[in-house]
Amino acid sequence: MRDIVVLLITVGSAFFGFMRPWMGVLALAMFAYLNPHRYAWGFSRDLPVFMMIFGATALGMILNNKDREPFPWTRETKLFLLLLLWFTLTTFWEPDFPGPAKEQWIKVMKIYVGIFPTFWLINSRERLRWLVITIALSFGLVGLKGGIFALAKGFQHRVWGPDNTFYGGNNEIALALNMTLPLILLSAKEVENRKAKLFFYAVFFFSVCSIISSWSRGGLLSLCAVLGALVLLGRRKWLSIPILAIALMVAVPNLPEEWFGRMKTIETYEDDASAQNRLTVWRYGFEKALQHPLNGGGFQTFRDALTGPHSAYFGIMGEHGFLAFGMWLSLLFGTMVALGRLRIKAFVYDNISWVQHYARAIQISLLGYAVGGAFLEVGYWDYFYHLVVLCVLLKVIIRKEIQQSADMQAI
Repeated sequence: MRDIVVLLITVGSAFFGFMRPWMGVLALAMFAYLNPHRYAWGFSRDLPVFMMIFGATALGMILNNKDREPFPWTRETKLFLLLLLWFTLTTFWEPDFPGPAKEQWIKVMKIYVGIFPTFWLINSRERLRWLVITIALSFGLVGLKGGIFALAKGFQHRVWGPDNTFYGGNNEIALALNMTLPLILLSAKEVENRKAKLFFYAVFFFSVCSIISSWSRGGLLSLCAVLGALVLLGRRKWLSIPILAIALMVAVPNLPEEWFGRMKTIETYEDDASAQNRLTVWRYGFEKALQHPLNGGGFQTFRDALTGPHSAYFGIMGEHGFLAFGMWLSLLFGTMVALGRLRIKAFVYDNISWVQHYARAIQISLLGYAVGGAFLEVGYWDYFYHLVVLCVLLKVIIRKEIQQSADMQAI
């Protein structure tokens, strides 16, 4: 039965993607993050659902000229394309493992190609609003499910994401949910229906419970960073603080001693074998970049270390060298700076005051990624690049709205 439901959702998404390509972008985000086919048990688990929807959306976009805008050339898109170019060069420029490097390059490029329709098709505030809500709900429903499970089991078991996905591990889903918390609150603000607002607040609460019950040390650090930023930068402290307080009051008394023991290893990392292994691997990535500063060791170079990089930072550095690492850092932190500037600009123009809320939420999401990415191999996550795309879309939409306002004043 689940497989039939997934098949119907896929076919319906492909149809809407062809007829209304911008809705196909929403469907692609849902299948990338919610991964509904991973909750089925039969044939739909192995269907190329994402490619089916992508193909229909791309074809609809090509045939429907009126529904797409020119490609937005901003600082972020130029850096993004340069980074993709450099990933390609390092793949074919004497990588340590040519075969595995090419296989990984193909996987990474497929991820990024799926993001590109967003640049052309999400070209208005309303469409951007629906994209944010879709992303928030996609991860939020996973957080809702995990939070209910955590409460039902008294936080005695770990929460996991959809299996066989980027977000399947307990550490990975914890980071993804941390990045989503600001978007959930933004979505609550963007919907007008009172029941819908309460639903998003409930999703926020259960997502916090999911993160705590993931037993992820990196997830806890990211949670502290995200919640701290939400409290400091958010305008609705009167609402966010009580929700957080209730979540902590419910979770902390029920957490087992093993959970506290695991979290204490953050302070005593010198005695933790896992932490020491990470330091060794990070040293390997840095030394590989020193040996090949321009091209690193290529994709999969950490096979020599018999493990993954355990860090987005050292992963990019070791696999692609210092130049790519600099571009990647500039894309991450430069986007956060750009969002800060957009917030300032929103004070100047009354007609784009809504931008403050979007820019703030995306900033905090990127902060969560920046903190959690220090401990996880997430340098190629589509979610990170999707957040960068949201910043680009804000720039484009702002420019259009300011121009329209100027034209109206001229009339």
